[in-house]
Amino acid sequence: MFVCILLTSIFWSNPPQADSSFASRASDLRAKEAWQELVELSQPEISSAEHGNLALAYLAMGHAKVQDFSKSVQSLVDLQSAGVDLDEALPSFGSPMVEVVNAVYGHCWANFDPAFNQKCWQPLFTAFPDSPYASVAASRLLMAALKTENAAEVEKFEDFFATKRATALNTANASAVADLDKRYVDGYLRAGLSNAEVSKLAQSAWRTSWETAATSHGYVGSVVGGNLSEAERKARLECELDTDHAFNTLAQATVLANTRLEEGHPLFDMEAEPQVNFVDITEAAGLANIKQTRVAAADFDLDGDPDLCFGGKLFQNQKGHFVEITAEFGITHKGAGAVFGDYDGDGNLDLLIASSPQPFLYRNLGKRGKFHFEDVSVTAGLPDVHLAAGAEGVSWVDFDDDGDLDIYFAVYESGGEARPDVLLENLGKGKFEDVSLKVKMNQAGPFCGRGVSPIDVDLDGDTEIFVSNYRLNENLMWQWNGSSFAEISQAMGVKGIREPADGQYFGHTIGSCWGDIDNDGDLDLFSANLAHPRFVRQGFSNFSMLGIQQEDGTFVNEWQRRGIRFQETHSDPAFVDIDNDGDLDLSITCVYEGVSSALYQNDGQGNFKPITFRSGAAMFHGWGQSWLDVNGDGFLDVLYASSNGVRLLLNSGNENHYLRVNLKSKGKDASAFGAIVRVETMEEEPPQIWMRQLVNARGTGSQDEPLVHFGLGDYAGRLKVSVTWPDSDRTELKTPKPDRVYTVKQSRKAK
Repeated sequence: MFVCILLTSIFWSNPPQADSSFASRASDLRAKEAWQELVELSQPEISSAEHGNLALAYLAMGHAKVQDFSKSVQSLVDLQSAGVDLDEALPSFGSPMVEVVNAVYGHCWANFDPAFNQKCWQPLFTAFPDSPYASVAASRLLMAALKTENAAEVEKFEDFFATKRATALNTANASAVADLDKRYVDGYLRAGLSNAEVSKLAQSAWRTSWETAATSHGYVGSVVGGNLSEAERKARLECELDTDHAFNTLAQATVLANTRLEEGHPLFDMEAEPQVNFVDITEAAGLANIKQTRVAAADFDLDGDPDLCFGGKLFQNQKGHFVEITAEFGITHKGAGAVFGDYDGDGNLDLLIASSPQPFLYRNLGKRGKFHFEDVSVTAGLPDVHLAAGAEGVSWVDFDDDGDLDIYFAVYESGGEARPDVLLENLGKGKFEDVSLKVKMNQAGPFCGRGVSPIDVDLDGDTEIFVSNYRLNENLMWQWNGSSFAEISQAMGVKGIREPADGQYFGHTIGSCWGDIDNDGDLDLFSANLAHPRFVRQGFSNFSMLGIQQEDGTFVNEWQRRGIRFQETHSDPAFVDIDNDGDLDLSITCVYEGVSSALYQNDGQGNFKPITFRSGAAMFHGWGQSWLDVNGDGFLDVLYASSNGVRLLLNSGNENHYLRVNLKSKGKDASAFGAIVRVETMEEEPPQIWMRQLVNARGTGSQDEPLVHFGLGDYAGRLKVSVTWPDSDRTELKTPKPDRVYTVKQSRKAK
């Protein structure tokens, strides 16, 4: 991905060519991105009376593209000495300064290494400190100085911005002031720093950005919430697209500066009052400096508290402190992700590691083996499995309803091409076989798989498999018909939106999750889509989807009407009752640097209000997440995974009650994934009824602690618990009381 920081488009518009063979050849090499050849072509031509200036411009661009930044800048200096205005467009080329700045930025837009940025930007800043684009270089050089704690350099660039800003203010150049403030703030934020001044500037920039967007789109309503007409919702969405970067800057500047949120602060005013708060206990829990992007939680050692696995790195929960035991407990492989599941029905949670081209399976040896793991990949037949690209999503799932756990891998891309997903059937006796073609998975795709979210969507006892696909691909919903799969996403309304109507584009879906958000007894869907504003406005790239299930089993997308704000990089979602009030809230990670996660509080009617910052739950550059009860207080905590470092946030809780159901099935899958649990109050009229389903994985390879969690609000009376097991057997109990973990065992052997 290439990000442009200037007003000029990064895509060359191919203006009319100058009438010379050099211009034509240079244009061809530029179109082919043959930069070294462009340098070699241009060098001998710089002395030409006919096209020497054009050759210098191409030479400057070519050197920048091949990272010879000093020579690139020297070509600009020579061009300026020849009387060329570097900011003005040359025929058949464009602005030399703009093209070079864009070329340099293309190398480091997502690279914040101080040394590399100094290499990129110092020559340009030194040669052209008075250029309108000097602030672009100064921003990155300020970042480098802050990261290396070079006080003299920090002071130098602080002075640069202060002087330039004063000049812009004196000349009433508001746009220049805004640009300088943006570059200054970005310098600090890219260094992972903020202060009161940076936070203040970010707040001002946000307000200006929103006011400008609202005026442009004729929107006069609130930033969030409100009972809006369709036209007003569309106008507000346009405002959100325009201001997404300003919002991210505001969020990061506020959190890094530890700015107190109070009435009048934009983030405070945008959010509802949270019913719970979160406190960062990462360091105290032993997880500081753990940089992992996917996480699974489960009690693999049966001691009553959840343990963690990060793609094969195993951490044991030792009274709230996590200790890595990977090698000690027999695990020697790593992968993009990992999920727990009982593949052999012995009551112990085994571990599947999603690595490519071959995955690995570890059998939990149980109590007698001190819960160590044994690598059974060879005997399971996994050396015969070939994943043609990275397994971005993985889940255990009983696709054929025979009672044991099979495996689905959502496979991504390799060499720019989508690769087919892989389904492994559990043959029993510890053996697996690739049956992808046998069950006719080749009827659709291949697509760039990102996530797997199995669910019994129609509550008929059979598990469907929802696959989240990236690269503007359609999503899939596989339904088992007894001998093969039928792909039913179109009929259900969960494929995504075809854009344009007769086109081939859908969305960049990363992860999805299921839950009954309106407590009407059926399951709804959230699919998180990364959606670049510029692509959206070009007529393709889906927004995230909040699909509300209708009576006929189809889904209607109500993401905006239900209160979800646009963010460019929605990634891994989870429905979870954070405040134990009986309804499912929504947590969404966002993967880009400097972009915050989002936490939404359900109002009890299936509508959402943001509480991210007021609750203390913001996580920047997050990918996977797992919800688990770390301290056993009955309130769900969250582990956010990130390559910048994981964060474990402890839920403060409140006065609400809860019930957690620990399922123990008899038969081939003791973990009971796919079971449906209903809880009903017995001492009030009409009774409240909640329905949840135990799922193995969701999002993009994330796994929550596999207990079924119910918030009960202020209800503290007797309950009725009904379990529909994966084999459709039913268990009903009327004795559970709130505020405890209640184990429900299946009374007879499953098939």
